[in-house]
Amino acid sequence: MKKRIIAIVILVIVVAAGALLAWQYMKNRGGVEVRCDSTYPVNEKLKAYRQDDDRWKDDKLGESKFDMESSGCIITSIATAISASDNALTPGELNQLLSDNQVYDGEGNLQWGLLDAINGFHTKVYSDVSAAHIDECLKQNHYPIVKVHRQTLTSYHHFILIVGTKDGEYICMDPLENKLTKLSDYGSKVYAVRCVWYE
Repeated sequence: MKKRIIAIVILVIVVAAGALLAWQYMKNRGGVEVRCDSTYPVNEKLKAYRQDDDRWKDDKLGESKFDMESSGCIITSIATAISASDNALTPGELNQLLSDNQVYDGEGNLQWGLLDAINGFHTKVYSDVSAAHIDECLKQNHYPIVKVHRQTLTSYHHFILIVGTKDGEYICMDPLENKLTKLSDYGSKVYAVRCVWYE
């Protein structure tokens, strides 16, 4: 009986390890590794925000069941991207504006074309990923929003804002961190590139 229990425990561990490896593979496939070859100083006027700030963490994304704390990384990144513009908005204010204009679908996903239709907002959705796209945004003093995978077992995808470069690294504002991060903290892999600016 004891040997059987040990065998079952070993089997469970092997299956769990296999499932974890499969999950990691599925989670990380498809990304493009990007390297920084240009220099774009970080704009010190940008204001960093957290998506889980008490002031808006419980706010829903449109009519969806999702809130800012769990799913507000894109909105928070956009708020930082436009924070040095003439139309600076906090993530809470931006979320309210987008909700009022029905920019979200029923699942809380941002519909980029509808955001672009709001006066003053401009968006660019790239069909592929490359360092050239990231640099194109930064060269125009715009800030690319990139999809990455956080280096955790449970996290799937997450959006952060690239705000400049330093020492050959892309410097990022992560809506779940209190300090600037580097793209290499996420394996330097990017899965999508978006850009939003206000003028």
